[in-house]
Amino acid sequence: MIKPLFVKWPGMVLMLLLLFGNLYAQTPGGTIQGTVKDEKAEVLVGATVRAERAGSASRTVTTNASGTYSLTGLAPGTYTLNFIYVGYKSKQIPNVQVQNGAQVTHSVELEVNGSDLNDVVVVGYGTQKKANLTGAVSQLDGKALENRPVANITQALQGAIPNVNVTFGSGGGRPGAEGSVNVRGYASINGANAGPLILIDGVPGTLNNINSHDVESITVLKDAGAAAIYGARAAFGVMLVTTKSGKSGAVKIDYRTNFGWGTPTVSTDFMTSGYDAALLNDEAFRRATGNSYTGYTQDDYAELLKRKTDPSLPSVVIQNRNGKNQYVYYGNTDWYHVIYRDWQPNMEHALSMNGGTDKLNFFLSGRMYQKDGMMKVLTDKYKMYNLRSKVSAEITSWLRVTNNTQFNFNSYTYPGFQTDENGNQNFVSPTVHALPSYVPTNPDGTATYQTQLNSYSIGDGVYADLQHGKSRGRRNETEFINNLQAVFSLAKGLHVTGNYSYSYTPTFLTNRRTIAPWSIYPGVVDQFGFDQLAETNYTTNYNVLNVFGDYQRSFGQNNFKITLGYNQEHSSYKRNYGLGTNLVSEDLNDLNLATGDMTVSGGANSWALKGGFARINYDYKGRYLVELNGRYDGTSRFPAGNRYGFFPSVSAGWRLSEESFFEGLKQQINEFKLRGSYGELGNQGEAAVYGYIPLLGRGTANYITDDQKTQYLSVPTPIAAGLTWERTRTLDIGVDLVAFKNRFNLTFDWYRRQTLDMLIPGKTLPAVFGAASPRQNAADLENRGWEIAAGWSDQFKVAGKPFSYDFNVSLADSKAKITRFDNPSFLLNDFFVGSGVGDIWGYRVDGYFASDAEAAAWKINQDYVNKQRLAAPGEWSRLKGGDLKFIDLNGDGKVDAGKNTLGDPGDQAVIGNTLPRYNFGVRLGANWNGFGISAFFQGIGKQNWYPGANADKFWGPYSRPYYSFVPENFAADVWTPENPNAYYPLLRGYDALNDRGSLNVKNDRYLQDLAYIRLKNLMVSYTLPVTFVKKLSLSQVMIYASGDNLWTATKLRSDYIDPEQASQETNGRIYPYSKTYSFGLNVSF
Repeated sequence: MIKPLFVKWPGMVLMLLLLFGNLYAQTPGGTIQGTVKDEKAEVLVGATVRAERAGSASRTVTTNASGTYSLTGLAPGTYTLNFIYVGYKSKQIPNVQVQNGAQVTHSVELEVNGSDLNDVVVVGYGTQKKANLTGAVSQLDGKALENRPVANITQALQGAIPNVNVTFGSGGGRPGAEGSVNVRGYASINGANAGPLILIDGVPGTLNNINSHDVESITVLKDAGAAAIYGARAAFGVMLVTTKSGKSGAVKIDYRTNFGWGTPTVSTDFMTSGYDAALLNDEAFRRATGNSYTGYTQDDYAELLKRKTDPSLPSVVIQNRNGKNQYVYYGNTDWYHVIYRDWQPNMEHALSMNGGTDKLNFFLSGRMYQKDGMMKVLTDKYKMYNLRSKVSAEITSWLRVTNNTQFNFNSYTYPGFQTDENGNQNFVSPTVHALPSYVPTNPDGTATYQTQLNSYSIGDGVYADLQHGKSRGRRNETEFINNLQAVFSLAKGLHVTGNYSYSYTPTFLTNRRTIAPWSIYPGVVDQFGFDQLAETNYTTNYNVLNVFGDYQRSFGQNNFKITLGYNQEHSSYKRNYGLGTNLVSEDLNDLNLATGDMTVSGGANSWALKGGFARINYDYKGRYLVELNGRYDGTSRFPAGNRYGFFPSVSAGWRLSEESFFEGLKQQINEFKLRGSYGELGNQGEAAVYGYIPLLGRGTANYITDDQKTQYLSVPTPIAAGLTWERTRTLDIGVDLVAFKNRFNLTFDWYRRQTLDMLIPGKTLPAVFGAASPRQNAADLENRGWEIAAGWSDQFKVAGKPFSYDFNVSLADSKAKITRFDNPSFLLNDFFVGSGVGDIWGYRVDGYFASDAEAAAWKINQDYVNKQRLAAPGEWSRLKGGDLKFIDLNGDGKVDAGKNTLGDPGDQAVIGNTLPRYNFGVRLGANWNGFGISAFFQGIGKQNWYPGANADKFWGPYSRPYYSFVPENFAADVWTPENPNAYYPLLRGYDALNDRGSLNVKNDRYLQDLAYIRLKNLMVSYTLPVTFVKKLSLSQVMIYASGDNLWTATKLRSDYIDPEQASQETNGRIYPYSKTYSFGLNVSF
């Protein structure tokens, strides 16, 4: 499907070039030309020069390698020239006269500018000058995303924008994993839908399919004052992604390529001694159950010990056990590196071209990205293809039409033992029962599956299934989006815009499992597993229509701008699922080949939104600024009487630096602005599509009537009266400062965001009712925080060449608490009024018992937090030396949870909090004589994590005593009388896994601090000299080396768990992030 598109693409481009070549040849008019330099007379390559004429579309070109520009074919008239270059102060030349056939020269010098307040910032349904902003808005230039070897831009956004946080959930570092974006911290109990509204060129979409090279800028609207105009879906911020457009002038072609590889950010060195691992697992298992786990005899241990000292001895022998000859395993296997690999290659090719005239311009781009995953056998592979075409044409002097089409396709193939349809890895099965003493294959090449010394399956049969090579999964997603826009210039200051967008997203998922062969008896091949094929198809059709107009007018020093508009959206979803068993072939995958049971299911839904919006901007002399926003929204997700809501906001700003009394400070402080906003937004994202309609449940009972399983319908879902919008109210106070000749800039915001009427389950209904409690608008929370961003940039000469550098830092913090929740008993295992969101209640520990005698003499009863110990056999059920010594905080002679309420927490206390605090980012950059270097650091200053019950890489055999991937030096951290200062207590299997084991209950000794700082990206580049490049008929060539996640410093006490991932999955069982090294080349024609 993809290949034909790429085959036809060059031909299409050639046709367009021929078309535009004819347009150039036929265009009459005058010419404006010149050179753009900096203060030190060095040419500026790539500076933007825009010519504007009243009643006509603007014309834009960029300076070439010599710093010169040429605007040809201009219609006669009076123009205003605007010169723009990133990092420099913009310049404007008015009243430039152009005559037919004449040539005018205007050369300029631009001053270095750390923060150009005349820059235009994209906001809701329009743009504004940065100086006139009254809301909390952050903008990221698309250049910050370039040359990062990432599948999608979410992987490059973490820490790049103040208080914009990116996580990857269960996908972790899986190739192509989709990120989730959060703005300004914890926003809702219903966290799944607490992300910002993402608009790509004004159309709702996802960041995960965008070609990062297409991005011109990303703007984040953080407060109600900035986001209110988007209403129902903007309760937790808005992210506006603007893609690149065609520029007037000669056709420019850019080609980018990079090749790289990744290695895990965590250690992959696990215990490989068969003897040591068997001893450790057997000891943990025996102390918990009284039995041997491995089934090894003393003679077996003697054989294992021989191979520890002499690994050349055979790892598989044939012995007679229970009257039959069988394979017995004495290996030293590194199972991690049998199944996984540390080297994961990736590559990218991207091509774009743009050009045109002031009447017609275009931007075309294509990209191919591929990354191999960590599976050594049946390697998982991710591929993505992106195509974009954006064409803009001036039909008449009062109408410009733009069509923006994008096509995206991604595919992920993976071994079929994964646990979900998205291909997220099953990181559980390979880690259990695969002791280093076991081996992957027998001497005859057959796979291993069981030892017959115990009843367990080696690695749950994962490697045997991989070796067979027939179980595979695949996820294909296609996305087609077309956005057609028309802009009508009806009168001076009056513009009306209409755009219609349609997207079609079909997704296909398939997962095949097959029966795999194995052997334990020489010459005898057995089988395990099951044979099935599951296929899922789902499609989403989405339509959005926007019509809005803006009118701008000034009366003396009073400036007004009014925006009015209408928006409507409709989405429909359809899903089909089929599963067949016992296929006639294990190589052909089609449901028609199934001979066993068949299962089919489906589903469908649709929803709609519509709303009207308005914005009024007013300023007096550019000094006093006011903005009013309002939106009246309706959603299909609520009952008729509650579908509509009005959501207003107000914001204001005062530019003190424009006051006469500020003149004396102008030499040091170029801009000083105070601003504030307050507003309310609605949120319908957590409401189910048909949440206001009582729905019957349908199912199949496990008993047979008339030779068939019985079908049944359950009690309809109860619906709460008055179901309606969640609401967020935000107060924001901010300061913007630019100083020291525009070299220094600072932005600070303090905010309070209240999320009201959150949808939660209501009071528990009697069991006899037979249905769950209805969801109600019954909870509130408050989030308070602040954020600061500061930057410095400057330029001077070194060895006669310009040396420029910049430094940017951001820091943000927030805390959330519950202000309404129906928990009158203040139970600690649920939210309650006044509770801090993320609070960890746990026990305090005062080290270990030094000896069995001290433990036996201990008078404080701690059986409540030693439930697992009490179930152990014989002497192991008693407190012993090395066991944790819990503190009796309330002095009642026992350690327990009391009534587990705020009033009676027993011996529990708040020992930490799971929410991240003090998120920060630091970016450094420097350029000299073609050489460039940039570094980006990111991290958090405070966050707690208590390892989950299945956090095997942290707990090892203290959780499941048959875990196989035990850290290499784990045994050295286990308490013994000879090792009394060890990190871990006396070894007891299941103590971290089972309810109220001494490690299962949260305590301050094993509470982890996830604070970290990470070198997120380091790039070194060299741009070849212009004189050399011109000889090659090129305009620019840059080579670079880049690295991601190269270095990490953390307080987390484990080299096997990534601190950035631990908070996203309490057990740390997710695809590891990668350190990525890449080399690239950028060529411009």
